[in-house]
Amino acid sequence: MTDTFSPAASANLADAEMKLLFPSPVMFYIWPDSEALNQRLRELVFEKREKTTGVVKTNRGGWQSDTDLQTWDDPAIATLVDRIQTLAGEYVKRQFNLQDTDKDYSKGWEIHAWANVNEKGHFNRTHDHLGPHSFFAGFYCVDNGDIGDDPTCKGQTIFEDWTHVAVHTAHNPDLKQRDIHMPPACGRMILFPGSQMHSVAAYQGNRPRITIAFNLAHPDFGIPRYEEYPGQLSWMWRNFRGLMILQRKIPEKLYALTLLPQFLFARKVPNPGSVRSWLEHLSIAASHATALASERFELKYKYRG
Repeated sequence: MTDTFSPAASANLADAEMKLLFPSPVMFYIWPDSEALNQRLRELVFEKREKTTGVVKTNRGGWQSDTDLQTWDDPAIATLVDRIQTLAGEYVKRQFNLQDTDKDYSKGWEIHAWANVNEKGHFNRTHDHLGPHSFFAGFYCVDNGDIGDDPTCKGQTIFEDWTHVAVHTAHNPDLKQRDIHMPPACGRMILFPGSQMHSVAAYQGNRPRITIAFNLAHPDFGIPRYEEYPGQLSWMWRNFRGLMILQRKIPEKLYALTLLPQFLFARKVPNPGSVRSWLEHLSIAASHATALASERFELKYKYRG
């Protein structure tokens, strides 16, 4: 039988089309004339840090406020909120190709914001912001610490590639070729999808690195298949969760107890004469110890099937 198939070498591959699907839109802008605003924001953040213990979420070390910064009663906060909404309006206008005759999206956003103070050795682990009130996210740099004068101080925000698209390993042996490292710049605001995975590299400067992060939601926008996002647990986890976590949680909590002393003595108690202040100090130390212990065990035991 005669082979009538044409060889691949005879094809004109210049006619092949390639498209980059599902890009992740990121917008950044340095607001002009921000020195006075940043100085006042810096004062407000430090005042709040002296009065409150803060929370532990993705921050490892450092201090993070509650997500109520947008309600702080000060003209600097009102100015920052106005800037957030204004840039958010421009962000969705470009992303969705909205015309000037469409609705004005520089107002009407639901905003939840918080302050972050990272000092030497502090970082934020990989995370996203996706949730029912955070389809969009962003942050504003109040003070870049020592990074502006010394890039080796690190502390960059790293937008991570979680598309699972292959990279050329000969040119990129650590497999992180498409990660984007963005050093903070005073006055710079960045907006991105709430689903965008990111982290903050360990800061090595001596002056505090201060940012204000925020989540945004608006009733006119939604996320395809969002209802499927939180429900990726395996059948065993859905039906026998207690048994599944027992093998991890017992050694994890014992290890957390060994870490507790280093966090108890890492920071002074804001008000040593107050029992409440001591209890809050113990609570934040326990939160840090528990978070680090959890990360040590999470690679061995998988929650998601």
